[in-house]
Amino acid sequence: MSRAKLLIHKDRIVRNVKKLHEFSGKKLVAVIKSNAYGMGAVNLAKLLEPLPEVDSFAVACVEEGATLRQAGVQKDILVLGGVLKEEVSFLKNYRLTPVISDFKHLEAIKGLDIKFHVKYDTGMGRLGFLKEVIKDPRIEGVMSHFSTPTDREFSLRQVEKFRSFVSHYSNVKVHMESSAGMIYKVPFTTHIRVGLAIYGEKPLRDYPIELEPAVSLKARLISVKSVPEGYPISYGKTYITPKEMRIGIVAFGYADGLMKSLSNKGYMFYGGKRLKILGSVTMDMSVIDLSDTEASVGDYVYLVGEGQSFVELSKLAGTIPYEIMCNVGERVQRLIV
Repeated sequence: MSRAKLLIHKDRIVRNVKKLHEFSGKKLVAVIKSNAYGMGAVNLAKLLEPLPEVDSFAVACVEEGATLRQAGVQKDILVLGGVLKEEVSFLKNYRLTPVISDFKHLEAIKGLDIKFHVKYDTGMGRLGFLKEVIKDPRIEGVMSHFSTPTDREFSLRQVEKFRSFVSHYSNVKVHMESSAGMIYKVPFTTHIRVGLAIYGEKPLRDYPIELEPAVSLKARLISVKSVPEGYPISYGKTYITPKEMRIGIVAFGYADGLMKSLSNKGYMFYGGKRLKILGSVTMDMSVIDLSDTEASVGDYVYLVGEGQSFVELSKLAGTIPYEIMCNVGERVQRLIV
């Protein structure tokens, strides 16, 4: 009975995965960290696991991996954030594969029969070994990460630096390409590591793959009324009606993931019409302009999926789609449709 719903369109997800696989010629490491970017990790894992194009999953920490195992997920799960000493039991109990990017991670699994991937920092300046080549019979894969896929010159330097590390290995999985980094078609990698593109969100303006929008986010109108000219809307009176207006109050606010920066400049959609957000976004509600619509109490309006993507919404908010997706609140019901 949730007043807000996030719908994952199964058929579109499947088609997007197949297109990503066809474009790259490589199997996917499906990134479903942070609750699958807020979309619902367990639902996504169960949807993706039967697909032959999906080799494995990637999460940020051992707790996320344990949640997937407890839900019955069987394919390999890669823990991108490494492993701390007190987390080793999770690796053994839930068959998780850590990414080793620090000597302390290696110390944590010393003497244990635990396979792992090694991460090399080729320019991201975050996790990864800078110069040391790690040799260990337990190594199952090696990886790196693009920092700025829009910077072609820098990205190609990263590729060449990674190539020098990969030359020390044989018979391992190799992955570097992200959703955006796929444009480089790195010839020596064996897998792609993608998240955003699975949902049909294009990470670059001129993206070479025709993806299908696969997520809809909608919320219900809980009140509709007319207010007179010169009437203040929401906290702080940041919007004053220029004329008599028909407004709608939507059961979706910043606690549900609608960033406050979208106050007075974001949009929702109803019946194909774009409806401006009026005044300040509040914790549980937002106000929209319903002029020239027949919307009534109980109807759904769309934030994403009917005329607007997460990418487009994030541009209005002055951020990136990942942040808005991850901010979708717990009380928003996630459904596979």
